[in-house]
Amino acid sequence: MTPQEMADQLAKLDYDYWRNKALEKVPDNIDSREGSIIFDALAPSAYSFAEVILYIRQWILDGYTQTATDQYLDYRGQERGLTRIAASKAVVTGRFLDRDGKSATVEVGDRFASIGSSPYFYGVSKVNDDGTGQLICETAGDGPNHYVGQILPITPNDDVADAQIIEISVPARNVETDDEFRKRILANYSVNAYGGNVADYQDMIAQLHTVGAVQIYPTWNGGGTVKLVILDNDYSTPSDKLIHDVQAAIDPQDMPGDGYGLAPIGHTVTVIGPTERKIDVVVTVQTDGSVQVVEVKAKIHDAIEAYFDSVRRTWGNMDISHRSYTLRILRAQIIAAVLRIPGIINATDLTIAGGDVDIKMTSTGVLSELPVLGEVTVND
Repeated sequence: MTPQEMADQLAKLDYDYWRNKALEKVPDNIDSREGSIIFDALAPSAYSFAEVILYIRQWILDGYTQTATDQYLDYRGQERGLTRIAASKAVVTGRFLDRDGKSATVEVGDRFASIGSSPYFYGVSKVNDDGTGQLICETAGDGPNHYVGQILPITPNDDVADAQIIEISVPARNVETDDEFRKRILANYSVNAYGGNVADYQDMIAQLHTVGAVQIYPTWNGGGTVKLVILDNDYSTPSDKLIHDVQAAIDPQDMPGDGYGLAPIGHTVTVIGPTERKIDVVVTVQTDGSVQVVEVKAKIHDAIEAYFDSVRRTWGNMDISHRSYTLRILRAQIIAAVLRIPGIINATDLTIAGGDVDIKMTSTGVLSELPVLGEVTVND
């Protein structure tokens, strides 16, 4: 019996169970109907028994990695030397101009805020010579990942007439969920992270909190060489800054293989981003008459984009049996995504990248492709 099955069995021992169990012991010549003295006297005890069972049920669930949640799952992780990945803060690039359109002066520590009813606040952490600067969002989590545009100065600065976020340099991530952390704990039981093996590099990347996924290619260019192909926390191509930061943390380029990063001594690590492969999609749809094709084109694009995003989120999933990474864009899944849109009853003549077959991404130490949705053409 699994912990969950045991918990399900205990869930049946509720108030009604204990009350009826107790009433069965009452002699037949005593009134035990609802409202009777004996019925009302037994009810509190039955409630207390049921409450104790609830506690026991939860203790059983929290005692095993497969069913534990929240802080109890954290305790199970600590037994394996693992901690839950915390939420990170977005790092953005800002541009600051004066009234003449020239670079304005800002200082480290100056605060800015996004516009809107629920603004995000940023602090300047670095000032560049070209009128731009690096800002760190004060709020952890992926909320600010897609805000690009005007920001307003909170710290008084008469020199700044226009401030804009022009790039999300390092997207943030939310705190690791129970399911994500549980998967990582259970994987740790099957493969020990040690001495620069693949599992060790997976743990190194997890410590950084800035990388959404990684493909690891050991000995890709001879003994002692390791290639890490990374995605950011949005599962997109990383910025140059993120690549530089990860490289510096794992194996600094000015001292490769010397052991001044997280990588073991003797390992020369190369950190890069993937090669984007844009994939055009053409599809013919038929509606039920409640909507026109032109009205659902945007929804079709969004549905296909969501599917592409779901594929990118499997970027770092290794097929252990073949020791390889397999990413495919499947025609059937695109059709299924389109057919889930209300009003569409059929989708035919689908081509992806000009063909009518599924597409497999190249994932090797030489070339790692990332599927990116190109132009979507919808015919009726």
